Amino acid sequence: MKKYTALIVATGTLLIVGALVLTGIYRCPLRYFFGVPCPLCGMSRALYSLLTLDIEKAFYYHALWPVVVVGIPTAAILKIRKVDIKRYQINLICIILAVVVIGYYIYRHIQGSPVVQVNFGNSLIYRVYSHE
Repeated sequence: MKKYTALIVATGTLLIVGALVLTGIYRCPLRYFFGVPCPLCGMSRALYSLLTLDIEKAFYYHALWPVVVVGIPTAAILKIRKVDIKRYQINLICIILAVVVIGYYIYRHIQGSPVVQVNFGNSLIYRVYSHE
């Protein structure tokens, strides 16, 4: 049971967040409070589009969804099978992923993607301080 704990927690978290996203209850905290989308903005919608088999829309919302679809199960399998991966290899993978995600985020802003539009006027902080 102990070796499956991480997988169970990850699966449970994904199911809960997925249910909250699908029902419209969950909102990105960064966008909600500050009006600024995060680098993973559109990932939930991309995964939902994938579940509905709308691949084109999935890529429209976030082109890096395949990394999530392949990466999370791969990481879980490696953890369960106790594959010996050195700490520096994990760090290198994380750094590469961070650079790719942030680079794609900047690219989407330069291209003017409607998925990552900044809207300070819609943020909670703006509404509180402007008394709306």
